Amino acid sequence: MPKQWDKNDGAFHLGINMAGAVSAGAYTAGVLDFLIEAIEEWYKAKALPSPAVPMHDISIDVFSGASAGGMCAAIAAAMVQGPFQHIHDPADDKIVGTTNKFYESWVNRIDIEYLLSDRDLGPGKPVISMLDSTIIDEIADYALTPGPPAKHPSYIADSLTLFLTLTNVRGTPFPLSGDATGSAEETIRYYADRLQFETVSSPTSQPLFPLAKPLPIGSDKDAWPLLKEAAKATGAFPLFLAPRKIDRAVADYLNSPWATISDPLPEQVDPAWPLTPTGTFTTLNVDGGVTDNDPFQLAHDYLAIHNPLAQPGTCGDGLHNPPAQNQANAAVLTVAPFPAHDLYNPDYDFNENSSILGMLPNLMTALISQSRFQGESLTSVINTKSYSRFVLAPSDFKNPGKDALQCGLLGAFGGFFERGFRAHDYQLGRRNCQRFLEKTFRLTIDNPIIAAGLAQVEDSDGVIGDFRSPEAEPVRTLPIIPLCGSARPEVPNPAHAKIDANRLDQIVDWIVKRLQAVSGPLLASVTRHEWEKVAAEAVVHKLISDWGRARITEYLNKGLQGVIRD
Repeated sequence: MPKQWDKNDGAFHLGINMAGAVSAGAYTAGVLDFLIEAIEEWYKAKALPSPAVPMHDISIDVFSGASAGGMCAAIAAAMVQGPFQHIHDPADDKIVGTTNKFYESWVNRIDIEYLLSDRDLGPGKPVISMLDSTIIDEIADYALTPGPPAKHPSYIADSLTLFLTLTNVRGTPFPLSGDATGSAEETIRYYADRLQFETVSSPTSQPLFPLAKPLPIGSDKDAWPLLKEAAKATGAFPLFLAPRKIDRAVADYLNSPWATISDPLPEQVDPAWPLTPTGTFTTLNVDGGVTDNDPFQLAHDYLAIHNPLAQPGTCGDGLHNPPAQNQANAAVLTVAPFPAHDLYNPDYDFNENSSILGMLPNLMTALISQSRFQGESLTSVINTKSYSRFVLAPSDFKNPGKDALQCGLLGAFGGFFERGFRAHDYQLGRRNCQRFLEKTFRLTIDNPIIAAGLAQVEDSDGVIGDFRSPEAEPVRTLPIIPLCGSARPEVPNPAHAKIDANRLDQIVDWIVKRLQAVSGPLLASVTRHEWEKVAAEAVVHKLISDWGRARITEYLNKGLQGVIRD
């Protein structure tokens, strides 16, 4: 069992889980930007002579993420190694070249123009994705390169841990045949996968967790190259972005890879392969959200097995962190850009949904929704008023009737079409995080962590008054992360952005050009003779240029209705 933290360390321990988001990773990035700024400003205030702020501590121990959330989690693991510029006006497109890799990666550098280029194509190269993923490689090289050696900020755990979910489409074969005579000889492939990383002080240091891959601070050695590939893999939206090959240690798959991390000695189930324990297994991976789109449980279990106050759950579902507001000492904050709204439909149309065309979207919805709850006890979620688990989702009460996220347009790909959409969601993430920290992320003043911090200030009543909740509450509380300095003024509500009609026309041209570029190699792979390829290509290009262009234009105009500027 890993070493537990000291129950009297005066710190509230935090895990941050980031769900899948596609282009709305910009929202998650904005949340992280403000969260770190708020902690930094609070710690500056605590360091002043005669501080007049809550004096407890916070420790960020673990990140977990899937898909775009996993990419944000990976960037966060590199970003928190040192200071960076916080972005207060992301809508200003002249703010470029900053030290903020969240902002640069999700607002400035990603764009549909690059995703529709043809740098991934060439003689002899197969088409592996509908979009050009070259820009993803470039952003990963930029964002996941650690800075110069630096000591962790005191609010970051020395052994900061990162979990990324993956979907290994090659699969890991496991035997189902038993030892008894006449047992059926059968194997099955297991596709859900994950990688665990841990920061260490130097390239010669080893992680505390046996299966974690080491990320030495201030060095690009050890598992940093693996983290780059894992981040690209967890965000590899099937068919649209390139799948990623990752060389994994065979040992990663020898101890029940489906077991929860709370099981220190999972039962060994050897895969059905000839590989040796010291060998390498090359996997082919797509979006981690396909098999686990909301890896809350990984962050939760990591905190629970280190928490000396964690208790066994009543449902036999492992350890639970203390849930009461006056006892909580750890929590998982889930950033969920697209929370589920699957309400009961009393007028469910069985005829429509039983058809072939009706069943296809139903299957996609079932797979995505099921992946959101994989491994988590639904009972513990709905039956508990818990201060050990929080969800931060987009909210824009000043614009009722409008979707809070602009990146949610066009099936969540809308953010790639217009920088203004990404900037809007980044700012919304900052604003929502501020309101969450001020109103929701609070503990009672008799909570041992809060009380011990209050005992360190001269005027505790003054501190309680200065940081009182803006909402009426039956008992007095204090924020777990108080708003101080630059984090205290209200973050402005972002104005909704629009996309120019001329740019939209240009995007249609890019889409047509990209479809024509990928159709050639695809046709070459299914035609036997050159004349067949040439003839088929001429027909397909004509179809794309005429019928396809009209349908694409219609789809974009409908999907972006209300946000197109003439």
